[in-house]
Amino acid sequence: MKMWNWIERLVRKPQPVELIVMRLADMHRFHPEQITGTCASCGHVVGIYPSGQQVMKQYPDVKLTCSVCKTPGENTPLAPGAEFEPFQSMRKQ
Repeated sequence: MKMWNWIERLVRKPQPVELIVMRLADMHRFHPEQITGTCASCGHVVGIYPSGQQVMKQYPDVKLTCSVCKTPGENTPLAPGAEFEPFQSMRKQ
């Protein structure tokens, strides 16, 4: 049984990583270090906070999806460091 588990892990493809972000037009606050990207589903411009940028560095093939195309579920984890970013953000003018 152990041999089969080992072979299964070798053959299994890694799960795709999806980063759910807000559309730039819907953001009421911005982070000084945020960048922009494009939603893979609808093509709208999205804002990517530093925590999302770290996820993008760790997983170069990450799929950016706006929160309109996919609403985060109850068990969707935050990107590491995201819980502190609202305090570092400023209001849009």
